[in-house]
Amino acid sequence: MLSQHKTEFTNLLYRPLHIALFLGAASSAVAAEWEIGLSRGLETYAVTANDGTLLLVCDPDRVYNPNVSHAYFLSHFDDDQFPQQVVLLAATGEQAAFSVQDGIATQRDADPAEWAQLIDMIEAGGQIAVVTARDAFTLDQDALPELRCR
Repeated sequence: MLSQHKTEFTNLLYRPLHIALFLGAASSAVAAEWEIGLSRGLETYAVTANDGTLLLVCDPDRVYNPNVSHAYFLSHFDDDQFPQQVVLLAATGEQAAFSVQDGIATQRDADPAEWAQLIDMIEAGGQIAVVTARDAFTLDQDALPELRCR
């Protein structure tokens, strides 16, 4: 799956812009359930809204390397364009920002605090806006307690 989908975030958007984008995207929120699966020893979690999909792949058992996690997330928007930067914003105010390549952000390359914040938001559930410079979609997703993706 990684072979199919191949910058550090230099300027974070100002917090008021985040809030405005979140509120704008929240109007199109769709209740979403996680589709949970297993692929080649990796746990997969996918959730789709009306304008995009978030796929989280976890490697809790370090299947491919005992020292490095191969966890990643893929954000895909309906316009088939892959962003270079993605910010996830929770309705409760938490946020996590990632540089991505071909829509993919890997745990290995991410700031550990940002990755932990992403996992915290997903575990808690609720509304999460997935925002790029060009597009946004909002998930109203179920909680995933005990997510093994740290």
